[in-house]
Order: sequence, then C-alpha cells, then structure tokens
Amino acid sequence: MTGVRGPIPGARFGVALAVRTLPRRADRQRFSAEYMAELYGQPPGAQIRQVTGFLSKAFALRAALGAAPSPLEGSAMPTTSVPHRFRCRVLRHHHYRVYSTGDGNRYRACAFCGHESPGIRGPIVPFGMG
Repeated sequence: MTGVRGPIPGARFGVALAVRTLPRRADRQRFSAEYMAELYGQPPGAQIRQVTGFLSKAFALRAALGAAPSPLEGSAMPTTSVPHRFRCRVLRHHHYRVYSTGDGNRYRACAFCGHESPGIRGPIVPFGMG
C-alpha cells in the first residue's frame, strides 16, 4: 500500500528558489507552505511542471506583494554590449531604426547607442492620405 506522495527533493529546491525572491520573511514562509501543499499527492513529473510554473511567476508575485524591483528587473533598456559599443563609438557604424514621437514626428536613431541620424524627419502620414 502506498501512502501520500510528498514533494520530491528537486521540487523542494524549486520551491525554495521561487520563494527566495519574495520581500518579507512572512511572505516567504506563507508561499513556501502553500506551494508545498499543492505538490503533495502529485506524481514527480507533475511536481516538476508545477514548480516550473512557480518559478516563472516568482517576480510577478514579488511585484504584486509590493516590493521594489531588483536592479535586474528595473532596467528597461538593455546595456550595450562591448562589440556594439566598439562599432558605434570607434568605427562610427550605427544600426539605425525609425522611431516616432508622441506628436507623430519620425526620427532615426541607433538601436544600440541612441545616436540620432539626420535622415527621416517629419510627420507620419497614414497610407493613402499623402
């Protein structure tokens, strides 16, 4: 006769990682207990899938609990990598893209360093209107 299956060691480790991002100790204890309770009685494969879901939503849960974003989450714009910095700053070779402002004007700027090009400027005209 088999008893109730508890969480496997890999699932326990995954739960510990998922709750580690939470801001307060009380939150970590609460969600650790809730996550462990959800894993009881499931087969090992289902436990791993469930823990993967916990891990994928850990930062969203942190934000919902009102914590300030970590430096990794807070950076909206990625930093320029070394090859792109070298290409933009030293070789003066930019990768221009067209952007638009809130008032409908367009401009070209490098996607990596932000350098503006004297190329496309002016209002955006809808297709068939100009």
